[in-house]
Amino acid sequence: MLQSQPVRIPKASVVVAERIRRGIVRGDFQPDQALPNETELMALYEVSRPVVREALRIIESESLIKVKRGAGGGARVRRPDIAVAARHTALLLQLEGTTLEDLFEARALIEPAAVRRLATLRPKDAIERLRQCHRDELAVIEDLETYPLAAAQFHEQVIELAGNKTMAILGRLLLEIVETLNRTTFARLDGRGAKIARDAAECWHAPLIDMIEAGDVDGAVAHWERHLQEAAKLGLKQLGHTTVVDLLGRDF
Repeated sequence: MLQSQPVRIPKASVVVAERIRRGIVRGDFQPDQALPNETELMALYEVSRPVVREALRIIESESLIKVKRGAGGGARVRRPDIAVAARHTALLLQLEGTTLEDLFEARALIEPAAVRRLATLRPKDAIERLRQCHRDELAVIEDLETYPLAAAQFHEQVIELAGNKTMAILGRLLLEIVETLNRTTFARLDGRGAKIARDAAECWHAPLIDMIEAGDVDGAVAHWERHLQEAAKLGLKQLGHTTVVDLLGRDF
């Protein structure tokens, strides 16, 4: 005898939210473009005002739109912010009891793979973009508030230039969390921080660019693996084996 198999019909607001989301992803609505107003959305999807408003709340919670209330307000499309995704990722990592050591291990798996791909393919503008990124970090080498961000951007550039979009997104997510860790680490180093920052930029980042330019794939990978090992050692020495959530929520 067949058992009952109830079919769950999605709420109308969920369906409308999915259609708006799909339109944003497809490019029907561009970043900073205004969505149709509530009346137009009601007519477009043949739903009530409460349904439209609930759909917009769903999309807004995903950071795909920004809604301005009141006269002259409305919904505008926004580009998803990697920082929002990083906060959610950090929360999930916390719930899993993830340690900083685990986080550094994941980084050590992703970044050398990106370096290998980048040094193998050597896209046309990769070297100049890396050198510009390196110049940017050298310009703020004495500013231990700003330098960790510049250093993280160099690492992001390495991953992005490797040309794999999935790897780039995962790397940016990870580095968004690591950049917060770096700021806390350098804040604790006091006078030693500037020297360590300079060593990282001059002894690790600059030689990597030269190796990639020369097509030294294995050398570049080995060099970057050592850099990540040293960075992990420094971070763990300063911060200990705490959970990832501390990067976003508490002072170490």
